[in-house]
Amino acid sequence: MKKLIMNKIQKVINDGCFFHVDNHERMYICKKGNTGISFSIIDLSGDIQGFEINEQIPCEDIILFQQSSDDRRYVFIYSKMYEYKVKVFSADGKEECAFSLPSGASCNLLDEKQNLWVGLSDEGIYDDENPSGHSVLCFTLDGQLKETHIDQQLSEIYAPAVDDCYALAEKNGLIYMLYYSDTVIAAFDEADVKRVWIISDKEYSGVYDQLAVSDDGFWICKDEHSLSLIPADVSLPKQEVKCYDSEGHELSIQQLRLTMNAIYAISDSGIYKWDFSKREKIK
Repeated sequence: MKKLIMNKIQKVINDGCFFHVDNHERMYICKKGNTGISFSIIDLSGDIQGFEINEQIPCEDIILFQQSSDDRRYVFIYSKMYEYKVKVFSADGKEECAFSLPSGASCNLLDEKQNLWVGLSDEGIYDDENPSGHSVLCFTLDGQLKETHIDQQLSEIYAPAVDDCYALAEKNGLIYMLYYSDTVIAAFDEADVKRVWIISDKEYSGVYDQLAVSDDGFWICKDEHSLSLIPADVSLPKQEVKCYDSEGHELSIQQLRLTMNAIYAISDSGIYKWDFSKREKIK
């Protein structure tokens, strides 16, 4: 087992709130108000800005709220009647676009190019409305589907087919997909599959909901609070990871969020962060 010594960065705790962090290390925290929902966006300097959406949506039904990398739009994804709905707002709060995601959407990622990537579960991959059997889709922020050939290319290089897409991550311009047929990670861009890692160890089997990539390997999160590391040499055993504060006390994790640069944890004592660059603090 490995230990991460994390730094406390926020004291405020909101039990049951929506919490998200993007690759620019902006934190998004949602509270339910009288007329709708309110987001606090906290940047690296500690500055806070607010954004309100006048809809009564429970925090547990919010899938994603994130500012685009060009700072011009906000992307909001939520669940309604077992469907994922997307709304795109301008910086001044005006709704620009609304569309629904396909049946079986299981994970999503808003990348640095303002593309919205959506991974599908087996329900969506084998749905009659998806005759090509796509496992991951790429949308523009006006709801248009972009043409990709990820699954075809996986087949051409004899990589395992995708039966269930678990998680998506971004690193250095590539999209990483963690998927099931055993456990596999594929790296690709809009045009090509670049590399595939096949992890055959049965201990890796299970459903994971987050993925991040660092020099140490692949960080995977299960049920928002259980963290593991697949070493960069994927032939080595998976390592369970526990999070501790600077005084050596194990954190009681409520939520974990993995980004391109760091791991964030909400505990009952605050919000904590561990940077991937601080590899010496893995024990």
